[in-house]
Amino acid sequence: MTQLEICINADDLHYLEANVAAALQGGASRIELCADMQQQGMTPTVLAMQKARQAFATVPGLLVMVRFRSDDQIQTKSELAAMQQAIRQAADSGANGVVLGLLNAQRCLDLASLELLVSQAKKLGLQVTFHRAFDAIAKQQQALDQLIDVGVDRVLSAGTLWGSDLGVMHGLERLQQLKTQAAGRIELVVGGGVNLGNLAKIVDNLKAADNLCSVHSYSAVLSQGKVDPQKVAAMVRLCR
Repeated sequence: MTQLEICINADDLHYLEANVAAALQGGASRIELCADMQQQGMTPTVLAMQKARQAFATVPGLLVMVRFRSDDQIQTKSELAAMQQAIRQAADSGANGVVLGLLNAQRCLDLASLELLVSQAKKLGLQVTFHRAFDAIAKQQQALDQLIDVGVDRVLSAGTLWGSDLGVMHGLERLQQLKTQAAGRIELVVGGGVNLGNLAKIVDNLKAADNLCSVHSYSAVLSQGKVDPQKVAAMVRLCR
């Protein structure tokens, strides 16, 4: 079964627990907790992390976004320290993993910073997902092997160039190439326009014996701005 990961907007604490509970009720395997979705997701508050952990019960799938800059670059030591602090806060709040992405000015992996943060996360018992900053990298084959070597557990991609406005359906061939290259060494998380209308085709195209593939969705499971457990459940059924 392909796992379903739901992105949860952490900005409105009043509805946060209900949205997380709806994702759980619908059968989502994981949630990615993000603040400021207008910036494609930033680090949520500690209170949001704690509320999400409580609402997602004992399910080992709470992932927390660790991101403070929209360009995914670290410019100062204080910015790196802020990411380190957020990783500690995520662990202390009961998260199971963190989501991050670090690039340099040439839009390649910032390996030095990435190695430091991944090492910290692992020592705290956290899994690591590299988010869609991966789609901004030109030499993705090289980058994928580097992420594997560093110890990243998952990589999120639409198979299309970041900023191109092309969704996952335009990237299926590239995603299959990435999955073949990964060869079970890292989980490919498919995101970027995944919805009820295209999910079955995505799953059929990317299923493999190793099953190290999952799908990520955000707006497709919302009804009037809130997570709809019935839509989540419908997507879970298509993942089987």
